[in-house]
Order: sequence, then structure tokens, then C-alpha cells
Amino acid sequence: MKSKTLHILLLVVTLGLIYLDFTLNIQEPILLSTFFGFDEGNVIFSQFRQPRVLAAIFAGAGLSLAGLIMQTLFRNPLAGPYLVGITPGASFGIAVMLFAQPLLTNLNLNNQFNILTASILGSLFALFLQLILNRGFESTTRLLLTGMVLSFLFAAGVDLLQNLGNIEQIKQFSLWGMGSFERVTAPEIPLLVVPAILGLLFVLWNRFKLDAYLLGDIYAISSGVNVKSIRRMMIWAGAIISGWITAYCGPVSFVGLIAPHIAKQICKSESHVKILFPSILWGIFLCVTADLLAHNLIPGITLQVNAICAIIGAPILIYSFSKKHYQ
Repeated sequence: MKSKTLHILLLVVTLGLIYLDFTLNIQEPILLSTFFGFDEGNVIFSQFRQPRVLAAIFAGAGLSLAGLIMQTLFRNPLAGPYLVGITPGASFGIAVMLFAQPLLTNLNLNNQFNILTASILGSLFALFLQLILNRGFESTTRLLLTGMVLSFLFAAGVDLLQNLGNIEQIKQFSLWGMGSFERVTAPEIPLLVVPAILGLLFVLWNRFKLDAYLLGDIYAISSGVNVKSIRRMMIWAGAIISGWITAYCGPVSFVGLIAPHIAKQICKSESHVKILFPSILWGIFLCVTADLLAHNLIPGITLQVNAICAIIGAPILIYSFSKKHYQ
């Protein structure tokens, strides 16, 4: 099956999943009241169901773009915000903000600006450490091992910082750390659109530079690309997009790795023009599927989106390891 036909089919399936995520387990009278403007249906959709599904859509798009930028930055198809340590770094930044009291002012997870700032700073810190420890940009093994070590270090830091917090703070951080799209409220949806738009514009505007960068520094320089400048922009773009989405949705693993990875495999290309929108589509598909399963797989129980994404993503990653190309 040609990649274009497959992605059209994926688009249809994704739209169907979005419709299901909006309407599944909603009683027919409430569903009808929504379309006719009655209060009961409007409240359920506008305050609960609609923000959650829209958050899954925009988070999936943003994480896939962040993953695409990371894979270009490291010239490595197995790079992603979670595996290279950026998402754990964002979690560590938020833990520092929340638990380092009274060393800091009285902060909490109800102040979205505090969360956003801490998450982006944590993401940048993690990415700079990754760049320092992985200067070659070429070894898959070194990249993943460095990301694993950083993840362990950040997790240890979070555990130590939790000893400084009270029960309410620990509860807040634990709920946030599960990863969920239902934490996003209706007024915050436009703010969640921002990183997705920024990532889309960044890739579209720099698509030819990114393609040249993938072929190596020498080729990029000979093509007139300022390698230091484009690398610096990718660092900022990847960290800001990942940290921004993590601040609102909590850590969501594997989407940033798997979405562009699948798009490249199906399109049989690394051209950013060809894989940009397929990557976004796969990211939306993964997040909406995870959200749908999280709320409907076991009646009466809401599962962790982060865990479901990991269950979906891990087999794909293992399959990639098994291929001779990555040995």
C-alpha cells in the first residue's frame, strides 16, 4: 500500500477515533442537548469532554514535532523527548519548583505560569546535558544510554525533593506525573495550541536547512547553512515544545519518538516536507487512541495515558532494535 493511501486511511481512522472520544459513553439525551444548546450537554462537553480531546489532539501534534526536531538535531531516528531525557528533565524542573520550599516562594501547581517556566527550564537543562555528554551526535547506543542515565538522575532528584514537600504537594505532583489530558481546562486549550503552531512553523520555515543538516555538518556548511545557528534553534525549539506540553499534560512518553519514526519508515524518506504532516497525524492518532483507551478500556476506572503510550510504543521500539539497520 502506498504511503499516501495509507495516510489517508489513517486520517479517516483518526477522525473516527476523535468522534468516539467525544461521544462514547455519553447518554443520548445529553448528546442531543449539546447540539440543541441545552445547559446540561453544554457543560459536559465544554468543560470536560471537549478540552480533554482537544488537548490530546494538540499534544499529539506538538510532541510529534518535538520528536522530529530531536531526531534531526541528533541525526538519530531513535531520539525523542522522553528517551533523551527532556521529559524527565521537565518533571525535575517542576519538582524543584514545587518542593524546594521554603527555599523558594510559596509555589504550587495551580499557577500555570510557574509550571510552564519550570518545565521549560528543566527541559533545556536536560537537553544541554545531553548535548555535552553526546557530542558525536551519531551513536544510537550512546544517545539512549545517556538519556537513560539522565532519566535515572532526574528521577532520583525528584525522589529526594519529595522529602521536602507536604502531603498535599506530593499528591499534586503524583497526579500530574501520571500524564493526563483531562487536567487541561477549556481556557488553556489556546495555550496548548501555541507549541504545536510554533513547531509547525519552525519546521516549515527551516525545512531545507534541516534537510541539509541531516546530511552532515560539512554538507550543510557547503550548502550555506549556519550549522551552529540551526543547531541552537533546534535546541530551543525542541525544549520549549516538549516542556510546554509536559507542563499542561504531564509526562507523555514515546509519542515524540514513535510518530516521526513511523512516518519515516512508511514514507521511506527523511525529507521534512514529506514526513511533516504524516508525523503530526501519527502523533494525534497515538494520543487520541491512548486517551480513548484510558477512559473506556476498563469501565469506571481511568488509566494512565503515559502508561498506555508506553505499552503502544515499547513494542515498536523493540522492533526497531531488532532491525539490522540499528545494530
